[in-house]
Amino acid sequence: MTSKKDQQQEQKIQRSMTVWSQMAGQFLESVTDKNMTATMELQNIEIDVPKARGPDGRDLGSAKWIVNGKIVWTTELHKT
Repeated sequence: MTSKKDQQQEQKIQRSMTVWSQMAGQFLESVTDKNMTATMELQNIEIDVPKARGPDGRDLGSAKWIVNGKIVWTTELHKT
């Protein structure tokens, strides 16, 4: 049985994943069929990794990552 707190945490994770999915989709649409380079600069991006359980039921814990840096994405269009 899951508690109300666990359900709220799960909803928060679902919303976060939806936002990340939408951002990734928009980015991929912008670079499809183009020759370009895109740079994303990240400053203090917090990624909460939720608590998980292993296949044997063992608690694997959780984590909070803070990301700083750049992601460079280069695409090249080839005519076939």
